[in-house]
Amino acid sequence: MSKKNEEKVIKETKYCKIISQGKVGEGEYTYSIEKIYIKELKRDEVRFCVYKATRRGDETYIPRSLDVTELELIELIKESIREKVFSEEFIEMLKQEINQI
Repeated sequence: MSKKNEEKVIKETKYCKIISQGKVGEGEYTYSIEKIYIKELKRDEVRFCVYKATRRGDETYIPRSLDVTELELIELIKESIREKVFSEEFIEMLKQEINQI
């Protein structure tokens, strides 16, 4: 993890550091795409996940699959791009793939 990313850690757990995240909320659930740093593997990864609102007003991570509609997925991807979850290189590769369709 670069020194630049280390300064921007949103949250840290035993497993990983959350570097950036795009979030879209719906009711008691929040859907998120996150750039995380896996401590044991010493590398950045992208995680698709779900958080549930708690009675205390914060959110707890739900270890299950992320099930969203196509429209929700588009909104989540847009928010994740705004929040710099994806690298510029990844965005360029994605553009190239979409343009080939």
